[in-house]
Amino acid sequence: MVSTSEIKEFLKKNLSHDRYVHTLNLRKLAVKLAKHHGLGLEDIYRVELAALLHDCHKKLEQGNNHSFLAAEFTKKNFGITDRKILSAIEHHTYGHRNMSKLSKIIYLADISEPSRKFKEAKHIRKLAFADIDKAMVLALSVKMRYVLYEKKPLSLESVISYNKILKKNDARV
Repeated sequence: MVSTSEIKEFLKKNLSHDRYVHTLNLRKLAVKLAKHHGLGLEDIYRVELAALLHDCHKKLEQGNNHSFLAAEFTKKNFGITDRKILSAIEHHTYGHRNMSKLSKIIYLADISEPSRKFKEAKHIRKLAFADIDKAMVLALSVKMRYVLYEKKPLSLESVISYNKILKKNDARV
């Protein structure tokens, strides 16, 4: 398997400076969240790889399809076939009705890492350490409000994920 230093070298060459900084910030936050929520060493390594590779194929014209393209690119170019890593990469944009804790951590770290400047980012980040599902409800609602404001299509997976977490945990924020 490819090393994290090789991945970082690739990213530094192929991402904009801001996207690279975002990726490193996301990685740092995601690993902290994984440790805080008791993930084992193997899953912490998965979190680190998913965090580094979540935007490895992002280009402006791809919009939010970049998550699925990044997972394919990761498999093809880095030889990573671990389903947990690929799912976390695939679902970091829209969410998914059956997200694992690992996938939720990547989603939350992506939307709330410290370079994110919208007003709810800090609250999502803080809540992610207290209760992942409550943080997911807030993060999904923030993202869906933004998508509606921009008059873009709403992802059915985001809505299903939001409703499922809300019903399962009474996770109102």
